[in-house]
Amino acid sequence: MQIKAVASALAIASLAAAAVPTTGVAEVKNADGVDVKFVFTTDPKGINVTISGTGLTIAKRVLATGYDYHVHVKPVVDGNCTLTGGHLDPANVGTSKPCDPTNLATCQTGDLAGKHGNFMGTEDGVVPFTTYIDTQLSFSGDVNSTLVGRSVVIHNNGTRIACADIITADATTTTSPSGASSTSGAAKLVGSLALSGVVAFMMLAF
Repeated sequence: MQIKAVASALAIASLAAAAVPTTGVAEVKNADGVDVKFVFTTDPKGINVTISGTGLTIAKRVLATGYDYHVHVKPVVDGNCTLTGGHLDPANVGTSKPCDPTNLATCQTGDLAGKHGNFMGTEDGVVPFTTYIDTQLSFSGDVNSTLVGRSVVIHNNGTRIACADIITADATTTTSPSGASSTSGAAKLVGSLALSGVVAFMMLAF
């Protein structure tokens, strides 16, 4: 009976640890002066995104259309933005056709620039404070659609110039652009679910 009581307590603790986060932050930086902060907060209509920062100048942009940016499917590894995979795209929309913000069925979930506009760059590099609600983003959902475990990448004419993980409030450590190790919200979720399985076995066994 005591073992069952312990198992029950562990089950409750594991479920609490697996709670869906409500906030995530990506501090996108590089050695060339880019320093842009993205804050993702749960909203009844989706995710509220706020953006501010510096380092995106008109002089450094390659195209007049500015800098695009996206949520990518994989976290940053050793500061290498090319290892973050493609855009978050659970509906498999692809990139063969441009995103039409008036018809979100044509847009990849992670194509934030396509839906909300590129960073145009400024003379001094300051990124104006920007905020919007993205109805496609969510911290909940399955492993193919959640924001947990993703990264944000800023591009200049297709080149990935800066990136950072989306760190959720439940994460204990982070992955920095310098390549420090991390414990993401996704890893904690997987670990918690694994613990739940062990606990269930203990309760059945005793």
